[in-house]
Amino acid sequence: MNQQKIQISLQEIEVKDLEEVVYQIDDLNTKVGNWIFTNANTIEVNDISRILHKGEAATVSEQELSEIAHIVSQHMYYKPFAKRQIDQYFIDKLIELKALENRENEDNEQTGS
Repeated sequence: MNQQKIQISLQEIEVKDLEEVVYQIDDLNTKVGNWIFTNANTIEVNDISRILHKGEAATVSEQELSEIAHIVSQHMYYKPFAKRQIDQYFIDKLIELKALENRENEDNEQTGS
């Protein structure tokens, strides 16, 4: 069984206020990329932080995404409402990745692989 991977991009994060107005956070890539870089426990996550810091999408495994989500959840961003939405992005990506893995497992069971 191959380990599932998923693309993440900080460009996908939308921070909205109560009136659904989207805030453009110009330094989101650099701030979050730097948090990940300075707190990474593996070379792989360190490399991913460099990609995200540049504003590009990165392909990550479940373990890498879990580490990134944990790092981001430990750091405060400008305002609490923005932090919650940034954290939620990574939670949603973990859920999406788990669903992909579950589908692959079900397909493997059906085909007898």
